[in-house]
Amino acid sequence: MVILGHRGYSGAYPENTLLSFQKAIEYKADGIELDVHLSKDGQMVVCHDENMYRTYGKRRWIKDETLNEIKEYESMGQKMPTLKEVFEVIPESAIVDVELKTNVIRYKNLEEDVLGLINDCNPERVWLSSFNHETLVKIRELDKNVKLGMLFGEEHLKTLNLKESLNLSLKINVFSYNIPTYAVGIEGFDDFFSFAKENGIKVVFWDSNTVEDFDFAKKCGAYAVITNEVERAAKFFKEEKEK
Repeated sequence: MVILGHRGYSGAYPENTLLSFQKAIEYKADGIELDVHLSKDGQMVVCHDENMYRTYGKRRWIKDETLNEIKEYESMGQKMPTLKEVFEVIPESAIVDVELKTNVIRYKNLEEDVLGLINDCNPERVWLSSFNHETLVKIRELDKNVKLGMLFGEEHLKTLNLKESLNLSLKINVFSYNIPTYAVGIEGFDDFFSFAKENGIKVVFWDSNTVEDFDFAKKCGAYAVITNEVERAAKFFKEEKEK
């Protein structure tokens, strides 16, 4: 089972910071998941929300701030990193799931900029994911080889009208379906999971944080979990291997 730290080791350290990413690797995650936006001056910065209020206490939109302005703010002593800085501090062997946050704001050239960076940073270990499936289409038009993670959230699953998304996933050759743990038990989930297996698409559970979550992921043959609780996940899967 591949273990990815959700926004780093966010269960114990400030999310989407260099400290959180480094601690995820230190506590035996195989890699990290992070979120990327563009600043006012076109710099790729790592933060989950489109604004900085929840994490940095500033009622400002990332798109309206330059990188220098963003770097003035701190979250528990940590500054918002650039995507380049993240790649500079984590091991070259670590997997990086880069979520492009284009479902609220369509940042101009974000796809091109991210591709340009990761192609210089061992692209084989990188996945690019998004809830905005049009972004995945654009990435695939730009790069035929990069791994794509098709993210599914409530907006995709509440009606389970997934036919269009599933057909698209085959057309653009996605690497994985990244689905929330809460999707388990929704009517139609078993068919969805079977479709992934039949087409060689890996299943990744995000927001997988409890022993029960990990056990389910293992039993159903998931490829990876994206977790806030890195130590708990590492301990669980290590013990499972030793049985």
